[in-house]
Amino acid sequence: CLMPLIKAKKAVFAGDHKQLPPTVLNPEAKELSFTMFERFIDIYPISVYMLKIQYRMNELIMRFSSDMFYNGELIADENVKNIRLSDLTGKEGNSPITDNTPVIFIDTEGKFLEEVKKGSKSKYNPKEAHVVKKVIDKIESFGINPKDIGVITPYKDHEDYLKKIIHDVEVKTVDGFQGREKEIIIISLVRSNPNEEIGFLDDLRRLNVALTRAKRKLIIIGDSKTLSSNRTYKKLIEYIKENGKLIKFTDLDYTN
Repeated sequence: CLMPLIKAKKAVFAGDHKQLPPTVLNPEAKELSFTMFERFIDIYPISVYMLKIQYRMNELIMRFSSDMFYNGELIADENVKNIRLSDLTGKEGNSPITDNTPVIFIDTEGKFLEEVKKGSKSKYNPKEAHVVKKVIDKIESFGINPKDIGVITPYKDHEDYLKKIIHDVEVKTVDGFQGREKEIIIISLVRSNPNEEIGFLDDLRRLNVALTRAKRKLIIIGDSKTLSSNRTYKKLIEYIKENGKLIKFTDLDYTN
């Protein structure tokens, strides 16, 4: 796209460099992951204008990403600021999974260790996947249409496993959900190990994308101890404790 720019008197770039960059597989092209958009932002900061009003999600779903990635400048439009799950059903559930709390974290600390398939570099967590299935069953029994639910995971092997046990709800990796939205998003983070390693979960642009797909309810499932080895995930868990609900998976009632 350089040639048209040479001819232009003025050029306008639109995008969000805090979300997923281009996928670069060739090590020799690694520098291309730093986009032209980002370069121009660095060179011409005085010409950068941020669109601050978002029209998708409840304010409490938005706020962590706003504070962490956008200097606290995002504003929820009045039409979405207080949207809730009960708007869809006409009633509020009595479980953290179905009540009007916009953000919850289901903690699987030390219970479900991640696994690796032979010959694969990806990860999956079968037992955590079955918690996702139970959560979906609970939400659907509350009267939510399956098309309004989405499941996001960072790992392709975990996506594949989830699709074997979940057939009526859309399941994708973070990359597959960029630019998308659902009324309810469930994020299954997979990583759980004694060394508290989180791998490429430390790419915070992926985290930002995952956290900003839900409109009314965001449910995160993961091992708080493993995740808290990263400062940003630790802050996320603290944010949810203060502004949502953190629940041990063993304390949840999944019955209908």
